[in-house]
Amino acid sequence: MNLRRPLMLAGVLIAATAVVGVWAFRILPPDATIPVHFSVHGDADGFMPKGLGLSLLPAIGLGVIAILAYAPRLAPNKAGLEQSAGVYGVVLIGIAAMFLVAEGAVAMRAMDPDFDVIRWLFLAIGVLFVLVGNLLGKLRHNVLIGIRTPWTLKDKRVWDRTHRFTGRLMVMAGVVLAAAAAMGVAHDLLIWVLIACAAAPGFAGFIYSGAISRGARAG
Repeated sequence: MNLRRPLMLAGVLIAATAVVGVWAFRILPPDATIPVHFSVHGDADGFMPKGLGLSLLPAIGLGVIAILAYAPRLAPNKAGLEQSAGVYGVVLIGIAAMFLVAEGAVAMRAMDPDFDVIRWLFLAIGVLFVLVGNLLGKLRHNVLIGIRTPWTLKDKRVWDRTHRFTGRLMVMAGVVLAAAAAMGVAHDLLIWVLIACAAAPGFAGFIYSGAISRGARAG
């Protein structure tokens, strides 16, 4: 799978995440702390010294991108992955962008106690859902990424229909999540919206794949 260009862009985004951390480190007071955990109400309840707190997300982001870049090499059937390189690359870039948004948000929260990290992160996640959902129908049959059920793995037609169906649901879920974050829904309710929007498309896709597989056998 040729991921050179997506990996370069993802690397630039992770580097930008580190740059944001360095910038925040330089302007924050020496005794400043970085919020690293938040309650269901959006209040910061876990902190780290600024050096450690600002280096955490760039380090994790680099590790995640490295793992995702190497994972296709372990797949036994690479044909479908090669055909899905564009989709996989966009996912890599989107995940790297999420780390950049998160780093910027926690840096802003360290500077401004009223900055709403949770709301900005959930808005970004909603946008990512929309992006991935739009591309999901283009994901070709493979054993590494996608809605992998006994029925989709067995039948390419079921795979294609399931991913088109699930992709539409993911787009709608992303719009709902982004709208809820932008409209000021309470944090504890917003977390439930995130859980529902993250779980519902995949669960519906699982049910749908079984239903159309049974329908195909009956026909």
